[in-house]
Amino acid sequence: MPTTTSLTTTYAGELAGEIVAKALLSNVSAQYVTMKPNVPYKSVVRKIDDTVTFAAGTCDFTPTGTITLTERILTLEEFQVQRQICKKDFFIDWTTADVMSGRVNTQIQDAIIGRLVGGIAAANETIMWSGVNATAGQYDGFETLIKAAGSNAVSAGSGALTDANIIATIWDVINTAPAAVKGAAEKPAIYMGQAAWEAYMQAQIADGNGWYLTGGPEVNRRFVGMYDIYVCPGMTANNIIFAQPSNLMLGTWQENQMNEVFILDMQNLDGSQNVRYGARFYLGAQIAVGEDITYWGA
Repeated sequence: MPTTTSLTTTYAGELAGEIVAKALLSNVSAQYVTMKPNVPYKSVVRKIDDTVTFAAGTCDFTPTGTITLTERILTLEEFQVQRQICKKDFFIDWTTADVMSGRVNTQIQDAIIGRLVGGIAAANETIMWSGVNATAGQYDGFETLIKAAGSNAVSAGSGALTDANIIATIWDVINTAPAAVKGAAEKPAIYMGQAAWEAYMQAQIADGNGWYLTGGPEVNRRFVGMYDIYVCPGMTANNIIFAQPSNLMLGTWQENQMNEVFILDMQNLDGSQNVRYGARFYLGAQIAVGEDITYWGA
């Protein structure tokens, strides 16, 4: 079945400028986690927990302490996005001359390819946080993994995040985190969605910190000068995650696969007026040390 093409037009003439697309989420969250490229379907993430204890000095060798080795599996899922359009759909639109010559206007092609790549990124921005593997077309996202039974991640509570409670809630999350995580060489970061970030800015403005009103995109995104705040558009509302970036792993086979789109004109293959577009790629997520992650949210 061809992809449904919905066209709204009031004039059949020449293409008169750029093609405007509906807004999509940007997959900015990928830069805030640890990318694992070239994962061969499954990759073992090993954890070593070495409890160091001092003992009084003697002439003998007496082992002390405890070393515990555990592992998690980062598994990739294969996904595809496929589209098919009919050239005749564009007879009523701007590109009649091209379609009558057996072509789809290059601007239409560029728009479809750009939209497809952007759509893959937008979908992944949401799935990488709240995806559920049991749902077709998804893998377990970080929120799902963190809140799963046996993850050992630490909950600081749940509830709506507003400008009246956002700062106190962030402190609750930080105070719940292990001291070793907060004092580690790799500082943990505060992950939150766009709505939570806007509530945080409103709280700062209400407290007299006018920089959050006028600073624009350059506004300081650090909490008490210690912890970076990563604003992730795909995170579920009323959720905060406090974790080291190395503890959140996003796996791929090849990072550029989500930007590789194939185009296949079917005219010379089956005589049809169809043009096929698509992409295939692999994705998966995993956390490393659950007990080092603190979160807010149901």
